[in-house]
Amino acid sequence: MRKKKIITNLLIGNLTLVFLYLLGKFQIIYDFTEVFLWVIVSPIIFGVFLFYILRPLNRLFTKKGIKNSIASTITIMIALIIFGFIIMHFGRYLSEQIYYLKELITKNVEEENIVNIGKEYLKNNSITGFIENISKQFMGYISLFFSNLREMFNKGMMVFSNILLVILVTFFLLKDGGEFKQLVLKYSPEKYTEVTGEILDGGDTVLSTYIIGQATVALSLAIMIFIGYKLIGMPSALLFSFTTFILAFIPFIGFLISMIIPFIIATTLGSSMLIKLAILFLVAQTLKGRVVVPLIMGKIMKIHPITDIFLVVGAAALGGPIAAFCIVPVYSLIKVILKKLREKKILSFPWDVDKTNKV
Repeated sequence: MRKKKIITNLLIGNLTLVFLYLLGKFQIIYDFTEVFLWVIVSPIIFGVFLFYILRPLNRLFTKKGIKNSIASTITIMIALIIFGFIIMHFGRYLSEQIYYLKELITKNVEEENIVNIGKEYLKNNSITGFIENISKQFMGYISLFFSNLREMFNKGMMVFSNILLVILVTFFLLKDGGEFKQLVLKYSPEKYTEVTGEILDGGDTVLSTYIIGQATVALSLAIMIFIGYKLIGMPSALLFSFTTFILAFIPFIGFLISMIIPFIIATTLGSSMLIKLAILFLVAQTLKGRVVVPLIMGKIMKIHPITDIFLVVGAAALGGPIAAFCIVPVYSLIKVILKKLREKKILSFPWDVDKTNKV
């Protein structure tokens, strides 16, 4: 009987995979999935992320006796003001630093006489033909720009609508997030009410711990890197440390990716800068792995580092940076659900049956 059940489950699983594979062959399904992920799933992900970041501030206002709706509005307004100030200030700084880096790289390349290769090319080839080729390419880029102007406008409107959706999702989670558990319990079967409540509490703890902890780790790492850049004399220290802060939300590989451009810049500044940057990277990585992450994240996630690495790398290959960011909390949520269902004897695994038979 048990073998028959296993065969039935395997058959259902294989048929499901075949069905999903065939669905992927239809272009309309692919387009619908892409729009669904971009328009609905992405704003929800970022909205949940901001909700857990801003929830401590919102709770501070509600503890002062402010109504939840007003507290949520104040919290969102404060967040928008802070983000707006950062974007305005950092946008100007970013343009200045990009221009500075361009001039720095050009200067170092010219000092190494690498530009002589281009001069030799111009000497040995027709200058007239070279100029005509550049002109044709320039006109082609202008035509391409105007032909894609409508598409660029549509993309811009989609980005704006997504930002608006993220703000709305965050606001309503702050305002009505406390009622979500009661709403789910209201519609869950009576015999599963207890386990459903435990799953919701465990999931909330996992998400809160991961998001706030990862944000704290990213900020700590960015501060360490900024101080290190200043000590070794790395140009555009604030720009590169801000990049580290953003990418550090992706576990393990995010910090490695954030160091690619600084290493490229360091190669143009000489071997001494390259060595100093390599030492800084090793020190920062060691402090992150041995001190910062254990101190802030603790053992609450209960995921082995090897498992974490495989999850993040696989998710990044399949779904990009958003999938890499989401995979660890999603994996932890699945673990919480399976653990609670197993404890309540609602779900069992083959090895559980084997242990029972041995006893």
